[in-house]
Amino acid sequence: MKKNAIIITGANGNVGSYFSKKYYELGDNLILIIHKNDHRIKKLVKDHSDRIKLLQVDLTDYSMLSAKLEKIISETDWKPDRLIHTATARSHTIKSLADSDPEIWKGTINANLFGTFNILKTTLKYFKENKNGKIVLFGSNVSRIGLPKGTAYAASKAGIANIGRTLAAEEATNNIIVNTVSPGPIKTDDSQFSESYRKFRQEYYKEKLRDIPLKRCASFQDIFGLCEFLLSKDNSYITGEEFFITGGKI
Repeated sequence: MKKNAIIITGANGNVGSYFSKKYYELGDNLILIIHKNDHRIKKLVKDHSDRIKLLQVDLTDYSMLSAKLEKIISETDWKPDRLIHTATARSHTIKSLADSDPEIWKGTINANLFGTFNILKTTLKYFKENKNGKIVLFGSNVSRIGLPKGTAYAASKAGIANIGRTLAAEEATNNIIVNTVSPGPIKTDDSQFSESYRKFRQEYYKEKLRDIPLKRCASFQDIFGLCEFLLSKDNSYITGEEFFITGGKI
């Protein structure tokens, strides 16, 4: 029986839930981290509790995250060797920087940057012990093109990519590989978003699709294929990179 395990944050999100199902099908043990909701993965977790453990926590709470993850690892005797960090807070307020509420802006930065710091600090402990680990962080194409009415989100995604670059250099001698995947528009289920945010997304995607040579959004499979390679044994050299998945848009 496999002892290695993959950790996926944002596991109930569009991308996270797809990745959870795909890695289960590939035979992996999974530690799935969610914040509040579990509707997309509830049945998967219930039906396969021998290979899937659910961890519900706010990623900005380092102490709770560390304690809960340690408990799962102790109970299962699994050895985490991969991390996919998809969890993100979006800029739902849709306001320019000049009109943004400082506390809401700060909240997005805290969730995305401190959340990233906390999950990395927590999992690195296990990767460093085993002298082995592969990490994929999720950025966004907005880190290079900006996002009008979404400055906090754009700033945090640029920050995540630079955390990845720096961490790759810091942990190379520990055989820890770190890369960032930064997609453009992705075809997702947006039913959970507010009406105003759905309208914003629709207008944004319609505008951006005109500039994409392939004339479509990225699919989950488009993104999974790259991540699967970056986390695989076939990748022993590519680290510290940011990969833009934008259908040919430069």
